[in-house]
Amino acid sequence: MKRSCQLLLATLCFGLLLPSVNAQWLESKGQARILNNNVEIARNDAVQNALRQALLVAGARVSSIQRISNGLLTADRFEVRTQGSVRDIQLINELHKNSYITVTIRADIVPEIDQCSAAQLTKTLVLTEFPLTMRSQAATGAIFELGKYTAHQLHRQINNLNGATRITQLLPLQQQWHQGLQPIGDSPYVTLANASNAQYVLTAQITDLSMHQAQSKWLGLSSEIPLRQFSLNVFLYDGINGEQMWNKQYQTIAPWSYERQAQVDVSASSFWQSSYGVAINGQLNQLADDLDDKLSCEAISGQIVKASNDQFTVNLGREHGINAGDLLTILHQGSFVDLDGIVRQTQQISDAKLKVVQLGRYQLVAQPLNNALAGGIQIRDRIIKK
Repeated sequence: MKRSCQLLLATLCFGLLLPSVNAQWLESKGQARILNNNVEIARNDAVQNALRQALLVAGARVSSIQRISNGLLTADRFEVRTQGSVRDIQLINELHKNSYITVTIRADIVPEIDQCSAAQLTKTLVLTEFPLTMRSQAATGAIFELGKYTAHQLHRQINNLNGATRITQLLPLQQQWHQGLQPIGDSPYVTLANASNAQYVLTAQITDLSMHQAQSKWLGLSSEIPLRQFSLNVFLYDGINGEQMWNKQYQTIAPWSYERQAQVDVSASSFWQSSYGVAINGQLNQLADDLDDKLSCEAISGQIVKASNDQFTVNLGREHGINAGDLLTILHQGSFVDLDGIVRQTQQISDAKLKVVQLGRYQLVAQPLNNALAGGIQIRDRIIKK
């Protein structure tokens, strides 16, 4: 049977087969539209997405898929995070009809024994829209709002993934963010995080949208569809102290199938269904996986925002995976100026512990287990839940 597809939007349904003692077989079905007759890349994307969704049902996720052989996924080439690993995968059916393809895979998923406890907790982020560092490169196609809608695409991908991370708010870009490694007084990242009930700030810059035109051997004329670059430099910041924790560059190149004088609507689904839009979404999908991998085992971290009568309000809550009765660790915050005049942050683990007694979506109230140790607890102390 002929096999080809290009994944755009997939509507997936799952059937749980009879599980063995140590594993469970999951069947995942996905539908996708065929674009540009790009059979191999399209099939890879479709089956990868179906596997990712099947693992989500089992409580696990795939961080990368490195090889597909003859339409069948090779299990020892997978990296699976959190609660499961893949023992066997089969592509069992593929149907083409009306420019769409339906692919069905079956995966044997084995639960992992070792898992960090923090993987069950949700890490919240505030996301900003992305500036274009070379706006002149956006003139072709008039895609000056690509940074805005690329951030919207990433927002949807992260929140639909049901992984360890979730976006609490997507903010318009209002200033050029600083990419320094050292925290700055009144850091904008701390302000953003506090205002958005988020632990982290995620932002990025689109650094390259350049065109690459193939040339004919005859008279120097163009003979092929031009290619367009897409490069995204991503930054992740700690929302409590403003420090940069991670950054990575993502880049791809894909056919630009629009007329040279065309004005392209980057908010339209037709753009995100084009070869260029699909290529960008592929990079955003990898970014969402990398971010989930980076933060999966990080402890949940917040701050004391109010203290009253031996009760302390913390900017963490049910949305972060906190439960009533959970115990919280306290880190006293401090700073000093070193010999070079650089402000350095310090943290000291408190002997006191807090117990959650009231719980809301984004905040909680906790009481000390031992009132005799509560004297040193103060507003802006850092709270950790592992």
